Amino acid sequence: MKFLVILICLMVNYLWLKGFDRFHDGWFFRFRCWIEDWSAKFVDKIPLGWLAAFVLIYALPLASLTLILFIATGRVFGLATMMVHMLVLLGAFDRTQPGQLAKDFLEKFRGGDMADCIDFLKQEFHATSLPGVDDKDGIGKYFSKQLTYRSFERMFVLFFWYICAGALGILFSYISYQLRDSHREQQLEKQVDFISLVIQILEWIPLRLLALTFSLAGNFVQCFENARASFWRFSSETKNADLLYGYANCAASGMVINSALKEDEEAEAQDHELAEIQAILGLLERSQAIWLSVLALITIVGF
Repeated sequence: MKFLVILICLMVNYLWLKGFDRFHDGWFFRFRCWIEDWSAKFVDKIPLGWLAAFVLIYALPLASLTLILFIATGRVFGLATMMVHMLVLLGAFDRTQPGQLAKDFLEKFRGGDMADCIDFLKQEFHATSLPGVDDKDGIGKYFSKQLTYRSFERMFVLFFWYICAGALGILFSYISYQLRDSHREQQLEKQVDFISLVIQILEWIPLRLLALTFSLAGNFVQCFENARASFWRFSSETKNADLLYGYANCAASGMVINSALKEDEEAEAQDHELAEIQAILGLLERSQAIWLSVLALITIVGF
């Protein structure tokens, strides 16, 4: 069932109207504010009071989903359970396909208006520390890194935890990322450190699996050597976005990027960044196909 759910959700996500947000994440911010306001009176009175709010934020949605799955089990020949899984996965998916995201950015990037590109990055990635308007190379690289990491957290992480823990794994991952992104201006440092640790744990195995997938989908030698050098690294100081972007660059080296430069020895930095974005996008699409193929094989064999 899991393979079929993922396949249907990918088709729906790809074909859905781009201007219509079928699932809005604003509910989580309101839910979090309500829990934190209610638990604020306990924060200073009990040890780890700030953690109690996080436990409730995780527990209430997970308990609700568990109850819904229990009620849906066995109904309508399993279609009710399948529908619940699909709704949870679609709700956690990215609102915009990576290909569409790259297409929208490349249109602005080719136009040469870097201020427009920066506005796009702020809108799509809620970026804060951005390169200067005159730094075309930096803007292109920033988008490449964010595109790679966003595809990873909104697709590959979800796939992995859905296979391991079903719909509850998806919801747990979704809540973790929303806790990182949906918050008031001021957050306790303990809360920031806690959610960073949770995300590091969530991403540790999927990140290594995707690095190995990049090796198969791109330059095997360079990417595999890079992945092996940092395979056992686990530190809150290591940003997974930077690590993943390094893997993607190694996997894409010697492919589209270099071939584009060979065609025109006087290619400008902008042409190089265009080629890099297209190469990384192709790498992500091939990696997605590999993951789906492996999942289909697991489904057929029945592991």
